[in-house]
Amino acid sequence: MKKLLAICMMAFGCALSTAYAATLCSGHSAPTFVDWTSGMRTAALSETIRYSTAWETSASDAEAVVSVNGEMVNTASGSGTFTWQPTQNGTYTLTHRVMVNGQQVGATQTATFSFDVSHFLATPVITPADGTILEGNASVTMSCATEGATIHYTTDGSEPTADSPVYRRFRVSGRTTVKAAAVKDGLCSEVAVAEYALGQCADPIITPTDGTSFEHSGQMVSIDWQGEDGVLCYTTDGSDPTAESPVYVGPFTIDETTVVKAKAFGDQFFDSTIVTAAMTRVWVNVATPVITAAPSFTGSKTSVSLSCATAGATIRYTLNGNDPNSHATRYTGPFYVTDSCTVKAYAVCADYLNSEITAFAIEKIWGVGDTMGAPDHAFETGGDLPFFRVTDATAPRGESMRSGAITHNQTSTMTTIVEGPGTISFQWKTSCEDSGGQYDWDHAEFEVDGNVVAYLDGESGWQTVSHEISGTGPHTLLWCYVKDDVESEGEDCCRVADYQWASAYTETQTTPAPVPYAWLRDFYPEISDEYDAYESAALATAANGVNPVWECYVAGISPTDEAMRFEATIEMGADGKPVVKWNPPLSEEEAAKRTYRTLGKRTLDSNEEWTDVTDVDDPDAAGWRFFKVKVEMR
Repeated sequence: MKKLLAICMMAFGCALSTAYAATLCSGHSAPTFVDWTSGMRTAALSETIRYSTAWETSASDAEAVVSVNGEMVNTASGSGTFTWQPTQNGTYTLTHRVMVNGQQVGATQTATFSFDVSHFLATPVITPADGTILEGNASVTMSCATEGATIHYTTDGSEPTADSPVYRRFRVSGRTTVKAAAVKDGLCSEVAVAEYALGQCADPIITPTDGTSFEHSGQMVSIDWQGEDGVLCYTTDGSDPTAESPVYVGPFTIDETTVVKAKAFGDQFFDSTIVTAAMTRVWVNVATPVITAAPSFTGSKTSVSLSCATAGATIRYTLNGNDPNSHATRYTGPFYVTDSCTVKAYAVCADYLNSEITAFAIEKIWGVGDTMGAPDHAFETGGDLPFFRVTDATAPRGESMRSGAITHNQTSTMTTIVEGPGTISFQWKTSCEDSGGQYDWDHAEFEVDGNVVAYLDGESGWQTVSHEISGTGPHTLLWCYVKDDVESEGEDCCRVADYQWASAYTETQTTPAPVPYAWLRDFYPEISDEYDAYESAALATAANGVNPVWECYVAGISPTDEAMRFEATIEMGADGKPVVKWNPPLSEEEAAKRTYRTLGKRTLDSNEEWTDVTDVDDPDAAGWRFFKVKVEMR
């Protein structure tokens, strides 16, 4: 509340002393501070008192102690101010001392005041009271406990002056701020305030609510307000909204921890309270990638796939055991490893923290095929003692398979199976007795389906054997080192290396549409040069078994060739689900019951996505080697 000093000075030409005028208005316009001097003056209703330890010392642990009539009213370090109010008429002595560790430093500052309530006018009382909600209009009355005082007032929220109207009863019918002050004999009272309105603005509702956590940028924030009078304003920097703050026009997004505050400012209604909602951004990690691979493998290679449950994440990996970083290889699809290694991977994604690093050890296990030059081909060794791997600088790849250290009347064997027809070739040599072409002493034999097609004995160098195998179906190949019942010479063994098999087939035999091997090999070089491997890769049939969608994989040269696209048939399953038949031609009635799409794929790896060939502007679809026809029942 402010003293009506302007009324005192202007309307009544009061002859107040300068000191008295300053005291009267202390704390209501520019504050009047206690200036620690001797003498006496009249106290205001409240005094602002300065204190400072710096007046006496620079010690950091000094305290300024202020007392009134010997009773401490404030103690503090450094410098500042506090407010003191007289409690009753009388004389008050204020003291200021600086203390360090209980000992006073420097002089005591003193100020003396007298206080007499008769020097102050009673504040007017306005009826109805401040904050009243009007029902229609209301009559406003004012009174002052000081007899003979004159009340001046305003109804526009401005401070009353000598030019303001003198009180007489009046009515208000809308939002109004009434201010009034009393004057008498050159004295002026505090300003009384009463604000009226036709209602109270509803409090806004902020969604999400206070204390909400969110994990990603773009968190939507909305503010609901049921009011019709006034305007809704808000802030997002934690400051209290004012009528000049942004006006809420619709939902907005936040990306970081934010304190949203909202307040409705009424035209004819009282303003709402300030509603606060603090929302905390919690950063989460990208899901740790999953490494899918066999822990060990034989053959030339094994496939490795990486996946991440976080949509849009980028995976980077290493194979040398080092932790991956932003410079590591970016994962674009399944890949192969050809030796023992440790795969390490992590994932990154915008709006996330990087994932944890995951690791997976893969061990390459030696197989007979590695030594024979055909890692992906299956070999078995047996007999009384099996063939085993030896280092041999004269062998094609620096090593060979050596027959076991058998004794008299024993054998050591190595076998494999091929799908004919085709041509088998290999290199071998012996170090044993020389039977002069009779091969009835210690010697080596090579058999095809139980028939010996090559012999070798004596001290020989590496020799090449090539044999054409006719007829379809599996053929068993066997290498055998045989010992007779007496004597041994040389190393007493046989060595085999550089195995090669060339299938005589030129195209697949089991697929609905024949696929040329040369064509398949160009696009899928990872397939070994074996009949059965080509057949299984080209055929690759499967069904997902979920009604009403059935799928079938069909290999072909061109998915636009209608004959190839429709030669697969899906029969009725044992569970009694509907049969979907693909045999052309389709009648109009049959065609109306089903739709289909032809999808293409470059490899059969399950992690590669299928592409809708019908949507690709490439009639031959040369980029795809395997095709899936997807049927949906209507």
